[in-house]
Amino acid sequence: MKEDQTATGERREMYHFLADLFLRPPTAALLALIKEEGAAALFQGDDEASSTWRLEINTFREELKAMADPVAEMEGEYTALFVLPSGILPHEAVYRDEQKRLGGRVTMAVAQFYKDAVMEMSEECIEMPDHLGMELEFMARLCGLEKLFCEEDDQISLQVCRALQQDFMNRHLGCWASQCCEAVINEAGYGFYRAVAQITMAFLVAEEEYLGREQKTGKENLVWESAIA
Repeated sequence: MKEDQTATGERREMYHFLADLFLRPPTAALLALIKEEGAAALFQGDDEASSTWRLEINTFREELKAMADPVAEMEGEYTALFVLPSGILPHEAVYRDEQKRLGGRVTMAVAQFYKDAVMEMSEECIEMPDHLGMELEFMARLCGLEKLFCEEDDQISLQVCRALQQDFMNRHLGCWASQCCEAVINEAGYGFYRAVAQITMAFLVAEEEYLGREQKTGKENLVWESAIA
């Protein structure tokens, strides 16, 4: 159980970290850390999947050294990629609505999922519910609940929470995030956002596998508990 709590806490932090990177430009503190430490400023990792993003971050480290005003430069990059109509537009509706209608059927379906899960997103955020950063943050909130249920050994609520995560991944986040990240990789001017997109893609692939295993294990446990009750 302790291992489950640790893993869920780490997943929550990762979702929150990625959500923040898609919702706002990198801070001066993060840029300074990357300039000083390179890839190690984000997190450790020595598997094959990490090699590509590490190369991009190390490339970005050199790009940073040539910037007169890194914060302003990256604010411009963020705006060009994620805010201007000519950019990526990291919204589920752009990738799953044939007419790419922001605020339409797809956006409302995501908002309804949040409502059904009794999850209120921050009113401080002005982004639509189907923004990639918002969907990642929603998963972070669910991971936070999962950790709580784990600590309380509330098995029923725990399985419901995990089922919600898998359902959201299957119906929303997992259906379009990789396409969006591929677009970021193709359009980003600096290595920073290419690395962020690569990390996000690798993490979500791992998450889909993890949630599938956990859901299967949860069902098996419930069958066993019913059999011995």
